[in-house]
Amino acid sequence: MKKVFKISCFIIFVIFILIVILSYGITTSKFNNKIIVEIEKKVPNTTVDFDNTSVSLDLFSLAIKVKINKPKIKINNQNVSIKSFVIFTDLKSSFQKKYLLKKIKIDFNKNEVSKLKNIILIKNFTSLQKIKFIEGSGFGELIIDQFQSDKIKTVFNGELSNIILSIGEDLPYINKINSKINYSNDKILLSDLSGNFGEFDIVSRELIYSFNKKFLSGAINLKGRLNPTINLEKIFNKKFFINIDRISDISGNFDIDANLKVNFNNDFSIKNDDSTFNLNTKNLKFKYKNFNNITFENINSSLNFNNYGKISSKGEFKINNKKNKFEITRRNNKNPLLIKLSGIIEPKKIFFNEINFPIKNDIKYTSETLLKDLQTFNTKFKINLNTSKIDFSIFNYIKKKGEDSKLEFNFSKSIKSTEFKNINFLSKNNKINIQYLLFDEDFVLKDVGKINVNLGKKNKFNIFKKNNNYRIIGSSVDLSKYLSLKNKKKLPDFKSDISGKTNIQFKKIYLPGEYLIDYENSIQFKKGKIISLDSFANFKDLTSFSHKVLKNEMGNKLLLINSDKAKPFLSNYKFLNGLEKGTLKIKREYLSKNSSITEVKVENFYLKEMPVLTKILSIGSLTGALDILEGKGIFFKEAFLKYELVDNELKILDCYGTGPSLGFVLEGRIGKDDFASLNGSLAPANMINNVIREIPLVGKILTGEKGDGIFGASFKIKGKDNLKVEVNPIKTLTPRFIQRFLKNFKK
Repeated sequence: MKKVFKISCFIIFVIFILIVILSYGITTSKFNNKIIVEIEKKVPNTTVDFDNTSVSLDLFSLAIKVKINKPKIKINNQNVSIKSFVIFTDLKSSFQKKYLLKKIKIDFNKNEVSKLKNIILIKNFTSLQKIKFIEGSGFGELIIDQFQSDKIKTVFNGELSNIILSIGEDLPYINKINSKINYSNDKILLSDLSGNFGEFDIVSRELIYSFNKKFLSGAINLKGRLNPTINLEKIFNKKFFINIDRISDISGNFDIDANLKVNFNNDFSIKNDDSTFNLNTKNLKFKYKNFNNITFENINSSLNFNNYGKISSKGEFKINNKKNKFEITRRNNKNPLLIKLSGIIEPKKIFFNEINFPIKNDIKYTSETLLKDLQTFNTKFKINLNTSKIDFSIFNYIKKKGEDSKLEFNFSKSIKSTEFKNINFLSKNNKINIQYLLFDEDFVLKDVGKINVNLGKKNKFNIFKKNNNYRIIGSSVDLSKYLSLKNKKKLPDFKSDISGKTNIQFKKIYLPGEYLIDYENSIQFKKGKIISLDSFANFKDLTSFSHKVLKNEMGNKLLLINSDKAKPFLSNYKFLNGLEKGTLKIKREYLSKNSSITEVKVENFYLKEMPVLTKILSIGSLTGALDILEGKGIFFKEAFLKYELVDNELKILDCYGTGPSLGFVLEGRIGKDDFASLNGSLAPANMINNVIREIPLVGKILTGEKGDGIFGASFKIKGKDNLKVEVNPIKTLTPRFIQRFLKNFKK
């Protein structure tokens, strides 16, 4: 019995000693080749090398633990830095010398992520191949388990540190990405993620990707300040940000929470996206290129949206330091946006800087827009005009600031047309009602509905349409201010494509300083162009006015104006403020679309209070003529101007004036930019010259052609708004006839 006990104790002691020895391990190179073969077999595209192994017993898993010393591993020909490499083999198979793998445990040192990208496991993610890793490292522990089961289990736990990557050429780098990473057969989890995207901080509690379901989920937050150089088109989807390419110079604080729910196809393209986003802005500012580069600023808003186009947003913004509010909603991409706006704006500064826009000051407004895109939408406007002066220059009507008034209309836009409907202006008893105005895509007028105008005592008329025929009938219309502004080129160009006939009847038409009575006009239009016109009216003293458009023998369009009073049509030109009396004849021949020749003749008129002429006479020491100018005025029997207009550049072909006190000749050009470059001469005592001119041959040589004289002054006029006048007061003028004769003789 004692022997049995002793033997048993000895065996137990031996086993204990073996367990202790195996637990601490023994070092050997005996198993190197067998281990290398098994690893390279189980982990494809892997090359393994090491010095030796330390073999020990893992009591917890009842497996042989083989620690590889100084391992050198390449995966896909890429060196991988490893801190430790441990293999666990089945204890039973080890006694049978089969050494079946049970588990592999690898502890990685820090490795550059840019190099690990080429490993086959990561290479399978095609979306990752589009990302350029600049810097950063990753480390962790990889466990490959259950080799003897039908499905090997792979788990990796580690960290990513200071990753820098590029996701697009026009986008800033994503910097300083730090995150815990967990990988298993079915999913990959990023937790406690942080980083920077340009000026944005990136934070995420967790992001999970399921390999079996090909599903990405999790929450991520971007918070920071927008940089004006950022390319928004690369970041945001055009499905829920319409015409984002028109936004520039953006800045301000920006905060977006994204709740990601994305399904991918096998090639990692997006199959389904149920993600939702919550965006908040503070003091946002940007320029919008479509409307005269409007600057929106101090935008404080919240916006909820998803990839199906659902949007819900509220906020406020400022334009030209005026506070406005907005509300935007949309159910999905199939429905239009509903945009509600309200606030205060000054339309002239925002939209109409360079034209004579009627609304002069701030207005309060509300609008409701159904917007499919910027090419297709419908808007209802309600505008309170109490705080603004309204100047309808075309009707010489002014609504004073502080007087109650309002404007309402519908504005519709499609790809091929723009329409204003139900336009209603009301101020006390004054009103304008327009049924509709229809324009094409180039904002050319195509059609006009019924119009009623009742502004004060001087503007009462209606416009009716039947088929392609229009009738304009009224008691009066005041065009005095319109004619003045038109001559000074303050009105915008207006284009029309209307065809048809128009008959006009007015009992009275107000002109600058005058009015016409019993005005009748018949006009034929073709695509907005006047084909024929025939009008007639009387002035209050029964002198007459007529206006015609017809074709001459050459087939060119001809415009003819005959008026027994010149002043209403000429006195509003800045340089003719002092014109009195006189008759007017105008003849214009249209040679082509951009070319015409015009003849203007004014007879039996006086000139007074003419600044340019006063300066010429004063410097030229022509005191007699100056006295007449400052008194009753200088009388001219005739003034004639013939000029050619080509592409809006005016060239004087002939210009002269004759009278008993003074004669003049003028030549030069006025450019497209309205810059004038003129020169001419003045000759006093024209009555004496006329007597000399009657002497055969000698008179013509001494006095020249009609309008020239022997003595006088030459002058030059240059400039645009402020004309600069140069005068040569002491020059003895060579008669134009002799000048022309000498030129021809030399030739």
